[in-house]
Amino acid sequence: MINKEIIEQIVKDDATRVTVKLSTEEIFSIEGVVFSTPERQEAYHQGLHTDRVNHNHNRKQITTTVWVEHPYTDEKLDLLLEPFIQDLNSTAPVDFHKELNHVQERCLVNGSNEKQFYVMEYCPEEVKQALLNSFPEYDLDTIALISSPSNHEVLGEMVISAFLKENDVDCLSHQGTPLVAKARKFCLTSNKYYDRCYGFCTDDFSFIPDSCEIMAKSFHINVQEGLTLPDFYDVYFSGNDSEVQSAFNLPNIVGNESTYYGVTVVNGAVVRAKQYCYDRVGIFSDWDDAMARRRAEHNIE
Repeated sequence: MINKEIIEQIVKDDATRVTVKLSTEEIFSIEGVVFSTPERQEAYHQGLHTDRVNHNHNRKQITTTVWVEHPYTDEKLDLLLEPFIQDLNSTAPVDFHKELNHVQERCLVNGSNEKQFYVMEYCPEEVKQALLNSFPEYDLDTIALISSPSNHEVLGEMVISAFLKENDVDCLSHQGTPLVAKARKFCLTSNKYYDRCYGFCTDDFSFIPDSCEIMAKSFHINVQEGLTLPDFYDVYFSGNDSEVQSAFNLPNIVGNESTYYGVTVVNGAVVRAKQYCYDRVGIFSDWDDAMARRRAEHNIE
């Protein structure tokens, strides 16, 4: 079964511009063989993680925009979407295995809503197209790393995250504030973007377990005119997996290589908890080493 969610409809003179997100049901597989999806918290599934059994929870999705000629009908829309639906219906575990060879990061929000980060060279075409549908003039050659679209509950729309080549420099900063990194956030419904700065942080937060190590806190700049952002920030940290999972009611999902965490905070309350999972050594997989290097660049003790 393919799930269909209409993200946006804009009526023009002779057609309606429709942006649609299509996604498969979750495909659960063990060693490439499809099985019925287990409950995440049941003993059987927890045992797969404990025993490091090679299994995957996958859901393929695409976001596309089509033009439906007037008079608009659901039947016309479905006909235009049929090629995309046929492609999704043919999805098999082997497709994810091919993709995951190039996945640098898996991010799960509140235990689900997974997005993946790719080196631009290996980015799936549907991810590039999703960005170009909303930003048709954007130069993809300026992007080094890009994520699949993911629903941002605080912003209320689908967002693609990207790290730009221009920000891959030593001693990255903003108006004198040392930064760990900077990312561009493309909002696919409002067709606007903003930049997220990841600043060094030594603050304590009552909602994060005391045993965790705080690494960074975000703030936002370069907000395009016409985009209004709610007042929120993110905190990024490492910690004991079981303690963090218990503190934020997260499933027992960890990366084969490493796992780090983040929370989104609105009005002092955590509204989203994020698990950053790394299944192999890659660009993002060692936050501790990256932090040490960035601190040395900025002469931060």
